[in-house]
Amino acid sequence: MALLRKNMRASILCLVGGASMVLAGVQNYNPTGQGCLDPDGFLSCYAKQVDLVTSCATGCTASNVAGSQALKTCLTGCNGAQLAGNLGCWVQSCWNQLYSCENQLATISYFDGNDLIQNPNIFPWFPPPSDAVDGACSCNLGYVEGNKTIFLATPNFNQPCENVASRGNPAATAECACCEFSFPVSNILNICPTSDLSVLGMSAYIEHTQGLISASGDACAILNDGNQDSCLNTYGYRFRGDKVFNPLSLPSGIPGSDPLTNNPGNAFTDFGASAYTLNLFPGFSSTITPVPFNAKAGAATGTVSAAAVATGTESATQIATGTVARGSSAAGTATSSATGTAAATTSKSAAGGRNGVNEGLALAAVMLLASYNMFSNL
Repeated sequence: MALLRKNMRASILCLVGGASMVLAGVQNYNPTGQGCLDPDGFLSCYAKQVDLVTSCATGCTASNVAGSQALKTCLTGCNGAQLAGNLGCWVQSCWNQLYSCENQLATISYFDGNDLIQNPNIFPWFPPPSDAVDGACSCNLGYVEGNKTIFLATPNFNQPCENVASRGNPAATAECACCEFSFPVSNILNICPTSDLSVLGMSAYIEHTQGLISASGDACAILNDGNQDSCLNTYGYRFRGDKVFNPLSLPSGIPGSDPLTNNPGNAFTDFGASAYTLNLFPGFSSTITPVPFNAKAGAATGTVSAAAVATGTESATQIATGTVARGSSAAGTATSSATGTAAATTSKSAAGGRNGVNEGLALAAVMLLASYNMFSNL
């Protein structure tokens, strides 16, 4: 197995019996530790996760037949556990930046890499609350990703259009589809209308949506008034935000090209606890000692490079264990009750959020066994 610890590459290439597998989304989105309370400790923690996943993958290859499903599942478990360990590094050494673009991307990689439904009960600082300001990303990426994936996780979300289709009216069915599939696009563009979201595959997502509604004979005219009343009153789809966007005729400059940046300052100045137990799927449990606050630290305010932060959300390199079922967090649904608040106060506490694992997700026992022994206290 070849691993480049220095650059924390976007993927780890595992050489397995002459064949290769790529584990996605494990890179360090803040490769210099800029703005962290303890940059050296942060980078050392990330490097430790590489060592642990190396050992885990070696164990997988030694105990499973090359090319087998069991080996693939085992390696997937190693990858998922590394993604969990990476989040532990943020809690330990960079908790002042838990609302930053880089941490949000690391968290999205964790959810994607483990096929988890996005949920603030799992990693309680994600997505950040809607009023997050200090040290927060210029676009709430958690809300963006939640809207992109909501259909896979929300029961009966397409029921209104199924009801329309059952009545045998093709024009009404196509019109309903316009409302249904423009819903997340509009939510995202209301949140971050001018942001460059290529890091989350936004252009491809819009193109896919356009394909889904292309059967509309009037190019989704129901959306052209720019408000949700028609979709809400006719089909029951309530949009979040002030404006409805028609994916077939988006205004010039939307989606935008403004680079992702972090607001200056710190999301938190007081962790609020001397020790914190973080429990994450698959099999990650660590009692973390957060480093003390350092007044000289603060979120990096430079541009976040899209090339450096490509995630595994739509990557062919991701080793998946089945259809990803994610996205229960839609725009505006996160609250500060589980995350603290980013309002400008003298002391902003990061602790008190809830920890948890996704009890509804069941992977093969070998995946848990692969990751169980990877971790000791950070």
